[in-house]
Amino acid sequence: MDSSLARRTTIFPGLQSWWWVTAAASVFAATAAAGMAAKSFGPLSPELGLVISLSHGRNSALVGLSEGIHYGLGPVGAVTLVLAICLYLLWFRRRPVQAVAFGSVVAAGWLASSAGKALVGRSRPPGDVTAALIVETGHNSFPSGHTAFAVSLVLASVLVLARSKGQRLALLAAGSFFVAVVAFSRMYLGVHYLSDVAGSVCISAAAVLAWLPVWNNLIAPRISRVHLIQKFETTAPNPR
Repeated sequence: MDSSLARRTTIFPGLQSWWWVTAAASVFAATAAAGMAAKSFGPLSPELGLVISLSHGRNSALVGLSEGIHYGLGPVGAVTLVLAICLYLLWFRRRPVQAVAFGSVVAAGWLASSAGKALVGRSRPPGDVTAALIVETGHNSFPSGHTAFAVSLVLASVLVLARSKGQRLALLAAGSFFVAVVAFSRMYLGVHYLSDVAGSVCISAAAVLAWLPVWNNLIAPRISRVHLIQKFETTAPNPR
């Protein structure tokens, strides 16, 4: 087995211990419990005041930005973006392992939000009260899927794509701003409460934290032994 390839297949080596799965499960459970508590207030939650205040005197530029995020990071747009990045890593960078790792981290964090939605079942803010600009109904308010995707995308970029500590810090700073903008847009459109977007950060981060030991201990050692992948990776430009 190529030792350099084995190193490249490991995502953030410091997160290999199975104890991280326990920590992540605790965070997920605590966040879901917080979502249940928020749900108990009903649609007229104390948080509703913030969403209503954002609806007063909406700015056309912010409305355009928020609607662009809504559609751009919706299921179709999000999947297209991740596939494009993975295909770039596979065909242009010739990093099949990195492509799979990136996609798996995003999927872990994003899909966790669907589990949270099913578990909590919180109603959306009442659209007539928030003057919602997007029609969103059903019991899927907590957590925010758009924000969860943004968090997952940022974490995948920091953990998988960054090549140095400096790049990680830069991506984390830019990514934090990106997540904040996405979270704000969901409330600005009147379709989520503050706790919905905050819960997304915790749930997605916890899911990614739980996924890393699985990847590092079970998947990375095996995938690095595949001869075809070894051969493919040896032709990659500028090896990490």
